[in-house]
Amino acid sequence: MLIERVPDPGEYGRPHNRFRMTAWCLPPGNAARRARELFRDQLAKLILDPDVLDELEIVVSELVTNAIRYAPGPYELRLLHDHGLPVRAEVVDAGAGTTLIEHLLYRPLPVPEHLDDLELGGRGLRIVAELTHRRCGTQWTRLCGTGQLGTVVWFDLPTQRHRP
Repeated sequence: MLIERVPDPGEYGRPHNRFRMTAWCLPPGNAARRARELFRDQLAKLILDPDVLDELEIVVSELVTNAIRYAPGPYELRLLHDHGLPVRAEVVDAGAGTTLIEHLLYRPLPVPEHLDDLELGGRGLRIVAELTHRRCGTQWTRLCGTGQLGTVVWFDLPTQRHRP
């Protein structure tokens, strides 16, 4: 299901800027794969640097996988557009994990001596923080499809585009 709406002024900390949001409901059985497909389809049109697009696709996959593993559905992928260009991506679930997610996103990233030394909890969010250069966050939101309260984990998209 595809949902489009223009949020009220003041949402997402942008008091005087209106933007368009496109949201897709993600099926739990193949949500990560579907989110990667949708994300790539939307951003490939902008001719993003292929390496950057690959990294951001990993970010989307990590966020959707975490949502399904740790939070109840439904699940949504959203792209926020400003003047027609996507500027932010979001993964939304019906969970209540904003405080924990924020802690895991912003804690210092240790450099392990061995890969096995990485603790299991929060590793995916560390990948998200690293690949987005910490231009990411979390907050409460309402799901577009149901209106229920949930958690959004967002990341800003790079503003520089690759020129052929």
